[in-house]
Amino acid sequence: MIDKRRTFAGVALLAWCAMALALGGCVWGVVTDAVIGEGIEGAIVTFRDAEGNGGTVTAGKGGLYSFNGVTSPQPVAGRVRFEVSAPGYRTMSVERDVQYDDNSEGTWEIAHFVVVPGRG
Repeated sequence: MIDKRRTFAGVALLAWCAMALALGGCVWGVVTDAVIGEGIEGAIVTFRDAEGNGGTVTAGKGGLYSFNGVTSPQPVAGRVRFEVSAPGYRTMSVERDVQYDDNSEGTWEIAHFVVVPGRG
């Protein structure tokens, strides 16, 4: 079954990212609960890129977040460390390669995170 709320929110976020394209790209995704698969509103997503740039955003409805260069800093392409935390969930730290050119428009990177309930 298609989650219409998540689909609408994803489309809205892509539209928002489109405004950031002139600045070089957008990293966006959804933070979800590993057990029930629901988005986690209020999750904190932080990044630090290879050039030492960093930023923090709070996931909104459906667990959607973005680093878009308009309302938040965005990582440069390359290796990026992400940390995701939310009350009642284990903190996740992961490194990923951000490449804005791995989609047909060459403008965004999708980084979804699945977090596990628990402490720390």
